[in-house]
Amino acid sequence: MLFVYVMLGSQPFFITGIENVEAAQQNAFGALLTFVATFIISMFFIWKNSGVESDYDMAGDDKNRLNIDLKRDYGAVQTDSY
Repeated sequence: MLFVYVMLGSQPFFITGIENVEAAQQNAFGALLTFVATFIISMFFIWKNSGVESDYDMAGDDKNRLNIDLKRDYGAVQTDSY
């Protein structure tokens, strides 16, 4: 978005299909501000919730949720599917 904004301001002839360069530049700047605001809000909530304990089981000390069901049934053959 920043790249598009700069390109529209400095070299708009490289971007084809734009009839109104000023309106396109304003739209690119608006998109840039929207992205930056969303990014900052997201980072704030990630930072705010970083110290909160999780409400779900984290599978022990290794914190690997992929191994919860695999540890119990590793190597077992399912025979009830026939």
